[in-house]
Amino acid sequence: MKMLGIKKSQKGQGLVEYALILTLVAVVVIGVLITLGPIVGEVFSKVNRVLGGTSSGAITSVSAARTGGGNGNDVVVTLTVSKSSSVTAFDSQSGQSKTTACSGSCTVTLTGVGASSGTVTVTAVEGGTASTGYPVKP
Repeated sequence: MKMLGIKKSQKGQGLVEYALILTLVAVVVIGVLITLGPIVGEVFSKVNRVLGGTSSGAITSVSAARTGGGNGNDVVVTLTVSKSSSVTAFDSQSGQSKTTACSGSCTVTLTGVGASSGTVTVTAVEGGTASTGYPVKP
């Protein structure tokens, strides 16, 4: 419709709507990736390790158990590496970490981790990360 020589145009309106929808979808996808990214990465790493993938790195096995030391608040982490590497064990409960050189099989003792159950994540300089849990203090 033409009124006083001015023609209404709606060509740009659809473009703006699509841009808003695309922006909303991008924000949702980013939020999901931030939330689930580490979990998906850990699952992928575990599957890759089990299948013998090349990105499993130097760590071949890891386990954690409570000891009687520190009134039951100490955790001994036992790990096996395929090649000599410096490894760091990080405790989710206490936030402490310890680094040691490891060749073949080695242990790392985390002291005073607390009475709750927790997770120890071991990372090797030569590549690879593995996690394991330990139980509540008996």
